[in-house]
This record gives sequence, structure tokens and C-alpha cells, in this order.
Amino acid sequence: MRRGMSRRKSCLRSLGGPSLMLMLLLGGAWQPGVAAAASDASSTKADATTDWPVVISRLRQQTYEQPGLASVRHQLAIAYNNYGVSLGNEGKWSQAAEQLEEAMRLDEGNAEFRNNLGTMYLNQAQLAYQHHQATEALGLLEKSLALHSTSAPAYALRGEIEYQRQKLKEARAAWQRSLELDPVQPELKRRLEQVTQELPVESKFERSTQAYFDLRYEEQIERSTGFDLRDALLEARREVGSDFAYWPKQKIVVLIYSAASFKALRQETPDWVAGQFDGKIRVPLPSAQLNPATVRQILFHEYTHALIHDLANDKCPIWLNEGLAEYEGRTQSPGSLALLMKASASQQLFPMEELSNHISTALRAEEVGLAYQQSYSIVAYLVNRYGFWRIRHLLKRFGDGELWQSALSDELHVKLSRLSANWHEWLPELLKTAQ
Repeated sequence: MRRGMSRRKSCLRSLGGPSLMLMLLLGGAWQPGVAAAASDASSTKADATTDWPVVISRLRQQTYEQPGLASVRHQLAIAYNNYGVSLGNEGKWSQAAEQLEEAMRLDEGNAEFRNNLGTMYLNQAQLAYQHHQATEALGLLEKSLALHSTSAPAYALRGEIEYQRQKLKEARAAWQRSLELDPVQPELKRRLEQVTQELPVESKFERSTQAYFDLRYEEQIERSTGFDLRDALLEARREVGSDFAYWPKQKIVVLIYSAASFKALRQETPDWVAGQFDGKIRVPLPSAQLNPATVRQILFHEYTHALIHDLANDKCPIWLNEGLAEYEGRTQSPGSLALLMKASASQQLFPMEELSNHISTALRAEEVGLAYQQSYSIVAYLVNRYGFWRIRHLLKRFGDGELWQSALSDELHVKLSRLSANWHEWLPELLKTAQ
């Protein structure tokens, strides 16, 4: 089971005014369209049509010719700012920073320039965080907050980064500051309550770090139990990674709880949820109720979610996300398909288009169990019929923003209705092997 994570993006502001048109006219040759657009540089149309490098070049020439003219210097600063805004809106953060820093150099006291540059650093930090570059992201946040010390989104992002690094005290402090600056953040309030509950338990965890996993556990993991979680995680990385042709470079935090602590910290989670992924892998320790094979199944399942999160940029449909995780988890412990057999026999399977609607912690265990088994069976069919390389292509398309229905039909060269029919025809073959 995976839990979603939100993404934030802040906006930049462009500046300008009628005097900018005057500077262009004094600069020599000009195009009427460019000059007209520059007269209202704060508009979206101006951002899209104004050739800011040309404007900057002309204004720079004027500063050389008239170095003491403050109005030209002011307009040059505005042009740098607006060009930076334009580049930032295109996601060209490095180039945007250069332009906005030039604007600041010319007019360091301009509040709009400071806010724009601070916001640019914030968006750049968000992008670095999404690419698992936590150290770089935190450095950019420091720059952002140095320019805009009352930025609630910057503190919220700092808290998210620290939380995912398992630095819970730092995360709590950052989120508290963000809520002080902007109290109307209900989701952040929930996250703050969550980390406050987790801190007393998880701050006492022992730690075992390795190249690929930051393993935290509540009590000593002993080989005498006949099971070693570290070995299982490395096997998951090797085997699941081989299917997805992806091996994350960043460390993944893995939290191993006692059964009691796992239940206490996830009171809203029904009993059938045996593990979670929310940027960290969370699983209970092996016990009499959870044999080694079951725990391996949980680890492989949740590790698969971690890979899908990266490859699909958190945009994989729920049914496919869970189906893939079930597929990998069942390589360690096959599990039952009884619910799927019963629904198939009574023709009560869920339509593929509605399958994600039946996967929720708010629903009955039997309904969710059927959705999991059905999702697994569809993935098993896709792998059997098309190969895992098609799955990898699909995840990339999801990450690029394509809707899953159209991406699936286009990638597999078959309409969704035909795909569903083909799966229905193949399903008895799977169920026969499960008996």
C-alpha cells in the first residue's frame, strides 16, 4: 500500500511600465510589436512575445553610453527581472537565476526582485528534491529564505525534505514555522500531528545504514530469527530492479516497527494493511503472526512502490501501482487468489476503468482484496503478453503526464475494451495454476 505525496510550485512576478517603451525607442532600430508588448511587461502576452535578450542588449548599450542615467539602469534591472521570470516559467532555472541575480545586482533593495529570486530558488529546490538531491535542495532553500525569510512554502518544503531523511525534529520545527507564517494549511497540520506522534517512537530506533538503505528498527534484528531484513532488501533491490531496469542511487529509508508500534502509529489504517510506502518503507518486524516469507513479500511489495514512485513521477494509476507491487511481492509468497476465483465465477469482476476506485483504506477488506488480486492478474497478463519493457515504457509515459487510459492503449496498440476482453479470456489460465 502506498500513500500519496503532494508537490508545490510557486510563481514569479514580472515587472514593467510605459517607460520601458521609451528606452526601447531611444535604443535605435525597433519593431513596433516588441515595443508595444514591452509597454505592459507584467502581462502574460508580454512575457510570451517580448524578446528580452534584445531589450537587455539595447539597454546595456545605453548604460555604456550614459553610465550616470539612473532611469536606464532601472529599466535594465526590470528587463533582467522579466527575462528571468520568463526563463523560470519555462523551468530553465540556471539561466533564470543568472538574470534575476543581475537584476538584484543593479537594484538590491527592490522587494519584487528579491521575492522573484527567492521564489526561483524555491522552485529549483523543489525540482532538486524530486530528483532526490536533498543536499542541493536544502542549499537552495537557504538561499531562498535569505531573500524571503517569511516564505511558508519554503519552510514546508524544508520540513518535507528533513522528514524524508528521517530527521524528525528538524521536520517538525520547519513545519511549525510554516504554519506560523500561514496557518491555513490543513494537510500540513495533519503532517505535523503525524511527525509529533512518530517522534517519541522513531527517535529511539537503532540504525543500520548501508549503500542503498537507511534502515531504522525498534529492536535488535537477530539472525537467530532465521530472517535478515537487510539481505531481503538487497535482494529486492536486485530482483525488482532487474524487472524495472532501475536501481535508485539515493538511500531509501526503511522503518521496521514492532507490531504494536506499527498499529499505534497507524490507527487509521485497517488491519489488512501490512506495510506502507509514503516516501519511506514501513513494515512490522517478523513475529509469530508474520513469518519470514510474508515479511519478504511485504518488503518486495513496498520496494516496488518506491521504484514506481520514481519512474512514473508519482502519477501511476492506483490499480497498476498496486498490481505491480503485488506481482513482485508474490514472487516471495504467492498468496491466495480465492476472491478473484469467486468473482470470476460469478462474473462480478470490477471494470478495469473503475478498478482504482475499489482500492482504499476506507473500504471493506474483501472489496479491496478482490481489487488487489484483480490488479495483480492484469499485471501478470501484461507481463506475460507484452513483456516488462512495455511496463517500463508505460511508467515513463505516466511520468510525462499522459492519461493512463490513452497511454495504455497507445503503448500496447489495442483499445482498452479489447485489452480487457483479452485479459478476461486469459484469466482462467492463471486461475488454473493457482488452484
